[in-house]
Amino acid sequence: MSIIDSMQNILQPIIVDYAVWLILAVLAWFFRRLPERWRIDIEAKHREALHWALYTGVGLVIDNLQRHPSIAVPDRAAGEIVDYVRRSVPGAIRKLGPSQEQLEQMARAKLQERLDAITGRDRLSEALAHATGHIGGT
Repeated sequence: MSIIDSMQNILQPIIVDYAVWLILAVLAWFFRRLPERWRIDIEAKHREALHWALYTGVGLVIDNLQRHPSIAVPDRAAGEIVDYVRRSVPGAIRKLGPSQEQLEQMARAKLQERLDAITGRDRLSEALAHATGHIGGT
């Protein structure tokens, strides 16, 4: 037996042990990150479902307003949208945990956005015109 064979016999188990520990560490890191990635994907799907439900609720309220214009009460419309959202995506509501006030604010914002699109109103242009009017007047 030569010196090289002796060195190989001594180092081979050590190298194999380190290689196994390295592979185990990489696998542990991978499996530790995997649930985090799933949580992020699931949360994104819940957020998307919540927003689609809000848009659908707004669409239903707009259709209802077009059929019955006398019920155009913003708080009632926002309440109907939030009720629809709570019925249609209860899992997303449970996971994301928005408050009633947050849901109503989102509903009002989406309703206002849709009404502005229907009427052709551009709030940004109005705000800019209003701001430049104040700047020029001072």
